[in-house]
Amino acid sequence: MELPLTKLRIGLHVIVPLILLAIAPILFLLFGYPLHYSSIYKHLSTSSSEKSFPSLSSTYNHSSSSSSSSDLDKTLSSQPSLYDNDYDDTYHGHKQSSLHNNHSISSSNVDEHQETPRKEHRRKKRKPKRCDLFSGEWVPNPEAPYYTNTTCSAIHEHQNCMKYGRPDLGFMKWRWKPKECDLPLFDPYEFLEIVRGKSMAFVGDSVSRNHVQSLICLLSRVEHPKEDSRQQDFNFQRWEYKTYNFTIATFWTTHLVRSEEAGPDGPNSFYNLYLDEPDPSWASQISGFDYIIISSGQWFFRPLFLFDKQKMIGCLYCYIPGVRNVGAHFAYRRALRTTFKTVLGLENFKGEMFLRTFAPSHFEGGDWDKGGNCMKTRPYRSD
Repeated sequence: MELPLTKLRIGLHVIVPLILLAIAPILFLLFGYPLHYSSIYKHLSTSSSEKSFPSLSSTYNHSSSSSSSSDLDKTLSSQPSLYDNDYDDTYHGHKQSSLHNNHSISSSNVDEHQETPRKEHRRKKRKPKRCDLFSGEWVPNPEAPYYTNTTCSAIHEHQNCMKYGRPDLGFMKWRWKPKECDLPLFDPYEFLEIVRGKSMAFVGDSVSRNHVQSLICLLSRVEHPKEDSRQQDFNFQRWEYKTYNFTIATFWTTHLVRSEEAGPDGPNSFYNLYLDEPDPSWASQISGFDYIIISSGQWFFRPLFLFDKQKMIGCLYCYIPGVRNVGAHFAYRRALRTTFKTVLGLENFKGEMFLRTFAPSHFEGGDWDKGGNCMKTRPYRSD
């Protein structure tokens, strides 16, 4: 019997440890886990009672005679940080509380501090909606006109449309209305205040001169300008508004760049355009102005010979063998580039420059000397 008992003892020594290893995790979950975390909880409770936070009223009371700035700093440094990560597996880093910057805090102050970001967000201005001023329609304006040839001396006798047969007055009762916004009517008082102490130059052809005349007529409701007697040339004039110390000047130029009329007189004449040279009639006098309004266009649809660095590079409506025939837009673009480069390159110029958009022809049904007229009573519509 000894042999079987020996085998039994050996089997128990092997089987019992295996059974204990199998049931050990279950025993730990049933008994060990609650005991372990109950001891941790007891430890935390004891440490928090020993290191309890003082109340705001006692610690941050500015009127307390026993507290001082140094005592306050010591108290704050000895307290656990609100952002300590002892019991949090997410690291927040050190953030200085706003309490360090306030010796006296009330509930109203805390609420105000919390509301500040929202107030600042509400005060943030929205960007104004952009509006394309060039996309719109002409709409009736019953308040117009604001001047006539009888009320404004800037309109010359040969520009008196009614005197020379204009059959209606309706063409003066329109205003421009952009599709995306409302363009306010011109206010002469506000305009003169804006340009007080400034000067404005209009550089261009007859359409530019009409622009100046219209502006002078609109401003005449506030003040009539004094014309500079030194300017005897009709194409180069200056007007001064004494009350506002504001000056308007016109500089006549057909193509903005230097040009020479050549060929026979009359409708068969043509122009030589030097696209890399600005017209000296305006370029030599423009540096002292605060605002420069550039405009041109109609003169680029006449026969032209185009030069660059004194060398002919093309023509318009010439049809000469060996000479490249280019479109009007080529010469127009090159002239504008030279104009912009000239103004921006002026040493003493510190003003602003504007390009007035291309204007349609004055006449319909032909040129002014070939049966053309301006009898239209309503403006064109975009559709």
